[in-house]
Amino acid sequence: MLTTAVAHSVDHDAAAFYRQLILAQVPRVLGLIDREALSPTSGCGDRTFWAWKFVDFPRSRFQEALCVMSFLYVTPLEGSACHRNPQLLSWIAAGMRFWSGLQHGDGSFDEAYPFEQCLAATAFTTFYVGEAYDLVKADLPEDVRAVVERTIAKSGTWLIHNDETHGFLSNHLAAAAGALAQAYRVTGDERFAARRDYFIERILSHQSNEGWYDEYGGPDPGYQTHGTFYLARCWQLSGSERLLASLQRSTAFLAHFIHPDGSLGGEYASRNTQTYYPAGFEMLARADSSAAWIARTLRPSVATADAAGLPGIDSYNYFPFLNNLVFAYLAVTAGAATAAPVDPSADKDHVWLPDAGLARVRTDRYVAFIGASKGGVIKVFDRERRTLVYSDCGYIGRTAGGALASSQHLDRQRSVSVDAAAIDVHSPFVRFSRPTMNPFLFIGFRTFTTTVGRSPRLAQWLKNKLVKTLVYKQQRLQLTVRRRFEFDAQGITVRDRFSNTAAAELTSLQWASRFATIHMGSSRYFVNHELAAIPAGGPVDVTGDAEIVRRVDVGPGPHTERAQ
Repeated sequence: MLTTAVAHSVDHDAAAFYRQLILAQVPRVLGLIDREALSPTSGCGDRTFWAWKFVDFPRSRFQEALCVMSFLYVTPLEGSACHRNPQLLSWIAAGMRFWSGLQHGDGSFDEAYPFEQCLAATAFTTFYVGEAYDLVKADLPEDVRAVVERTIAKSGTWLIHNDETHGFLSNHLAAAAGALAQAYRVTGDERFAARRDYFIERILSHQSNEGWYDEYGGPDPGYQTHGTFYLARCWQLSGSERLLASLQRSTAFLAHFIHPDGSLGGEYASRNTQTYYPAGFEMLARADSSAAWIARTLRPSVATADAAGLPGIDSYNYFPFLNNLVFAYLAVTAGAATAAPVDPSADKDHVWLPDAGLARVRTDRYVAFIGASKGGVIKVFDRERRTLVYSDCGYIGRTAGGALASSQHLDRQRSVSVDAAAIDVHSPFVRFSRPTMNPFLFIGFRTFTTTVGRSPRLAQWLKNKLVKTLVYKQQRLQLTVRRRFEFDAQGITVRDRFSNTAAAELTSLQWASRFATIHMGSSRYFVNHELAAIPAGGPVDVTGDAEIVRRVDVGPGPHTERAQ
């Protein structure tokens, strides 16, 4: 929602906050780049490839370092030796040449394996290199400018003719729109603007009327903060009122799932992520009161591990997070008016979003987040102490054949009953897989990708096969559990009633406070509340039809959780 602007000057505290976080990373950023001019990998950002030589191809997404490097070069930050530094400029130029050399003849880039021809890698790297190029192009040698402009144009052309087909991932499509916005800025070719609008329209047409963007068939607050950034950047460049209205619905949705301890999301969402990317909300703060509230509320979490972010992520998400801090800094130093921060859900104690299959229940003592569409995952926070007091991801076990099985899986069509006092969720168990690589499988995989897998058609077939195995492959069992959550002023009663246990063929079953059942590299980063003293779970016996009852009391004195 648009609200009255309350400030017209730079937020100096926020600027100092982001500046210090960025400058602390300078040695790591520059240490990851091959800085030797005569090295055959000069400018490569994948240190595991050029320095350790532990991988067999350079991953293109490490070239996203060029964005923060270019920002450091053009920006006079207090305490920085990077401003207009000629050495840094030479490394940026080398990095841009190296990125251009990674591009396939058709315009695509790889991320996970050779000849992947990946929309994500093409989109993300083109977006960030495009932003870097816009910052430093006036100082680059003419030959580097020509190479970069040609490479961006080829990427844009590839994105015109290719799409994401293995699943609907709004954040990938948003990055593709952002990359095409860069191609349009560089070339002025209207085809790129039209294709940018195509990807944005795809995202908006899949946006739920509840405000969330689709991530593999459901809402995921963590990933939504990522996708929001690219869409916010497209809004900044285009001024689209329709896109802004969509983003305002998105932030209103996200505001429901900001936890009292500064975390968000988790296993109750479609992709289990708990990541928070701040830039989109800092960018939108001048036009959206919900975004302004989220930016202010979660700003402390950026520097801690309260939400998954820079302190705890791995190398694969390092540059997206660090670059996000750059855009957050640019937003808070822009000097534009900001909206008055407003929590759009402040007066809503019972929130039920049936399309998402998500609920939030709040009393004076606690707030509970329930993923009904994930089989009844629940997290409970003490509102006064701002701490996690209960986490329950459902049940996980093994079949007689050794397969994993769980009640936790995404199904937005499952049977759910909701009223002010209770939520009932019906969850069949499913088999799922958690495969990993071994040397022989890896050899076969590389042999395929470097031979017949070079074919675009076969490359797409392989990507679809991998996603089906790692994300979608689930086989329903006869065993079911009906989870009932009963809410009162002091706490929550959880009642689990099992049926068809004789047909389940399970050799073991346990209740667990934390686990995930699908592949997602950006989930399961550490967040501080994992150290909370809460029950971790344990084995359960459900021989025959059975009921298990747990009671969680929240209030003055020690928190209690007990089985009945």
